[in-house]
Amino acid sequence: MAASEADASSESLAPTTEQLAPDEEPFSDEGPFSDEEEEDDDDEEPALRYKRLGGNVHTLFEKDTASTLIASERFLVLGTHWGNVIIIDFEGNEVKKWRAHSTTVNSVSVDIDNEYVASAGDDGRVVVHGLYNDDVTIVNYSRPVKAVALDPYYSRKASRRFVSGGTAGQLIMYEKKWFGKSDSILFTSAGPIQTIRWQENLVAWACDEGVQLYNTDRGARISQIARPEGSPRPDLYTCRLHWKDDRTLLIGWANFVQVVALKEREQPHQSPALGFVGADADSGPLLYAEVSVMFRTDFVVCGLALYRDSFLVFTYGDHQTVDGMAATDDSQVPQEERQHRVRDAQPPELRMIDWNLEEVSSDVLPLEGFPLLQPNDYGLAHSAARPQATLSKSPRPENEFEGGSSPQASEADTWFILSPKQLVAVRPRGLADHVQWLTEREDYQQALAAIEEAYRGDGQWAIYRDQIKTAEYQKIGQTYAQMLMDSGNCAEAAQVCTRVLPQDSTPEAIEAWESWIFAFAETGSLHEIAPFIPTTTMQLSSTVYEMVLAFLLTSDIGEFKRLVFAWPASLFNAYSVVLAVEDQYGKAVSADDQRSLKEIMAFLYDRLNQPSKSLRCHLELFTDGIPARVRRENLFDAVRDKAELVLRYDDHTLGLEHDEAVSLQSRCEAEGVQLLTDNTDAIPSASVVKQLVNAPEHLHVYLHTLLAKDPHLGAPFADLQVELYAEYNPEKLLNFLRISTYYTFDKALEICEERSLVPEMVFILGRMGDNHRALMLIIDQLRDVPRAIEFAKEQNDPELWNDLVMYSRDKPEFIIGLLELGGTHTNPTKVLQNIPPELKIPGIRRALTNVLHDYHLQVELCTDCKHVLDGDCELLSDGLRRVQHQGMEVESDQMCLACQLPLENMPAGSSNVLAFWCGHIYHDKCILLPEVQRKTQIDSLNNLMNSSTVDLIKRSQRLVRSPASQRRILLQAKLDRTTMIRQYSPMCPVCVEYDQKKMQQARTGWSPAERKDRGPNGDDDSIDISEPTELPPMQMLQI
Repeated sequence: MAASEADASSESLAPTTEQLAPDEEPFSDEGPFSDEEEEDDDDEEPALRYKRLGGNVHTLFEKDTASTLIASERFLVLGTHWGNVIIIDFEGNEVKKWRAHSTTVNSVSVDIDNEYVASAGDDGRVVVHGLYNDDVTIVNYSRPVKAVALDPYYSRKASRRFVSGGTAGQLIMYEKKWFGKSDSILFTSAGPIQTIRWQENLVAWACDEGVQLYNTDRGARISQIARPEGSPRPDLYTCRLHWKDDRTLLIGWANFVQVVALKEREQPHQSPALGFVGADADSGPLLYAEVSVMFRTDFVVCGLALYRDSFLVFTYGDHQTVDGMAATDDSQVPQEERQHRVRDAQPPELRMIDWNLEEVSSDVLPLEGFPLLQPNDYGLAHSAARPQATLSKSPRPENEFEGGSSPQASEADTWFILSPKQLVAVRPRGLADHVQWLTEREDYQQALAAIEEAYRGDGQWAIYRDQIKTAEYQKIGQTYAQMLMDSGNCAEAAQVCTRVLPQDSTPEAIEAWESWIFAFAETGSLHEIAPFIPTTTMQLSSTVYEMVLAFLLTSDIGEFKRLVFAWPASLFNAYSVVLAVEDQYGKAVSADDQRSLKEIMAFLYDRLNQPSKSLRCHLELFTDGIPARVRRENLFDAVRDKAELVLRYDDHTLGLEHDEAVSLQSRCEAEGVQLLTDNTDAIPSASVVKQLVNAPEHLHVYLHTLLAKDPHLGAPFADLQVELYAEYNPEKLLNFLRISTYYTFDKALEICEERSLVPEMVFILGRMGDNHRALMLIIDQLRDVPRAIEFAKEQNDPELWNDLVMYSRDKPEFIIGLLELGGTHTNPTKVLQNIPPELKIPGIRRALTNVLHDYHLQVELCTDCKHVLDGDCELLSDGLRRVQHQGMEVESDQMCLACQLPLENMPAGSSNVLAFWCGHIYHDKCILLPEVQRKTQIDSLNNLMNSSTVDLIKRSQRLVRSPASQRRILLQAKLDRTTMIRQYSPMCPVCVEYDQKKMQQARTGWSPAERKDRGPNGDDDSIDISEPTELPPMQMLQI
């Protein structure tokens, strides 16, 4: 354990020696002194700092001397030779005092709650005094008591235990029980009990046999640590005990130091039935003591503690003193020699020893009256550090005992050195001490690093971070920055300024920043401080920002660009800056600088809300998302005069700058051209065409995209578009000629003739009506028989077919083509008759075979079609007859659609009801003309009279004889009348009116071209809506 801890300490600790100056630490009038080696070691920083307690403690020592001391977290308890117990704070101020003993106070103790103080004196009494109440316990043991220790939880337990011992050699535990008070003798020694320390449930005391350890929970001794061999008599030098924690005890015997580790003993697993009682939860584990470290020194130990990874030993004398301890009895030393030793006593020292048993530092303490003092006159008390929050949450009300809650009490562990006439506080050197030591040596870099590390809460100085205020930190930092600038290291000086200069918006902070920026400007190093100039936490003068930008514009365009983009718009005048950038753009040589300046101009124009100039820069820079931004922000007016830039933007997007092959369709689908063609109301096409006259390829892309959107939008530029198609995409010209009707035929034909575009010429000639010339072009130049035949089919001109037949009479390939492809448009007989007899035609047999085969196929097809039509007609006729043979139900309450009267209410002159198969029913008089009605009635009577007399007689007889015969005669008369009415083809008025409305609607919905085809009046020659549509003969019944 010692070796491992020693390794750690060797890395974190360095040997330090401090010389105490009289003006700084006035321990005595004679002043401090140190060894010559320590005087020469000025470059090593001390580890500790010392301060004599002030206040009114010095008035106490004018009439009394200190005999013992103990420190708690809140205050100090001091015992004197006059029997007084005094409570003082950490600054030396007396808080409370009482006379507890009539003679010397040998020992004092405080419980863990700092509520009770116990004292033991040579008068044989132990006095326990309550600090916050009037509770006082006095126990008289009749013999001098040398040591006392309160139960750490004395105030919390009703037992009120404490242990004490003295010259009687007995360690006695005092406690209150339910039947009264009692004293229990825990140990009896051959010599006096010197020192007692109680930690949790463990009590350690020193006697002639050594150091004993006792477990109060188990009520038994744990172990005994014998005095080191060769140590002097125990009554000559008081044993020093210090609990590091409840498992580590430090022992100082004269010139020996021991470290005792308490370890848990392994418990055997044995049943209680066997009589073994092991450790339980109440008594704790079984422990045993083991001396882990022991070493011998050249001095007498007057106090012992641990500081970080080192021993802190308060020592007396040197090796000569230790050698003089060889005499076992002072009586053997003559009186004169003993007095000489006393007068020659050296001042005590506070030594720091690491775990490698190497001395790290040694500080000589010239305490008052040290030549006359002996080791037992000194003491060392330790006060553990505690957070300030703990101090402020004391369960007790505020009173005089809270004097220990000063800021210094919460910084770190504190040790208090006791001498009869003086108290000295020893604390680790804080951040302020460390920084002062560094700045005195002008090591500002390390000073800043230590302060910043402490502010972050890291390192050994974190608990002292409140010692250095912000103003002091800034002062040290600015001093270091000035030193760096004087040495020419402006870059590091700028970084230091960024760290130490204030970041608030106070006038002082602004002034500090501006003064430093001007200082960098004087040295020509503005580029070093520029990245760190505050822009959000505070706002400096606009002159400062513009000065920095002006400097960077001519020296570092990259940094200038970064700052312009990063700084808020309110920091500088954007208009002034953009003018400077435009001026610098004309002077820039590098392409990268020009691009950076262009980006800056685009950014600044956006800030100035000048979208026209901004978009021009963005388009020249090919910035992503510009078309989308124009649509989103409705900036069409800003790009109205930038058509060429928009098309170049598309070329860059598609990679045309790298000679990549891109189809016309892809170019037309690009964002830029789509933006121009989708918004022709805001960006007129005439304006775009005017801008693209000098860029014909871009103009072609634009017009082609416009044509795809709406052929009528590009009507004014049709002739120009013909020329562009002929130049860049001849394969698409024919399609354009087909879908557009706005180009000039003569000019289009001239363009096609210049470029020998025969198919296009053929189409134009066909549009012009010069079919013969078009056909000749196909025949003479293209020599494309299928195309010639197809052209003749499209024109459907008999003369054109005659020309084709006459031209092909001596050309075998044309003859074969006409026979195979002519179809029904040509007469194969006529073609064959025009063939010269001597002409040889390869493949004529096959062609004729195909013609005959096609003829027979047509005949068979027509025959089969006739059979299909005959079957369909027969099927439909059967269905019609079935429908007409069906009856129609007519209710008497139904209405006549003409007169709106019930059918049973016959108007004058009406005797029948006419029902049509469409479902409409009328009175016969309502829809038949009077002459038709009269004629049908007369004809019915004549037919009835012309019947033979025999039939009339028979019918009359049957009528008289049988009602059924009478009904049959009446039905026959009605059927005869119905047959006569059908001869005049009456129609349903409602259905006729409906058909007329449908025809009128169809006529008004025709397109202009259809109206033209149907005549000047828009009437179709094949449809006459003035004539009513006749219904089938059987579509009307008489009821």
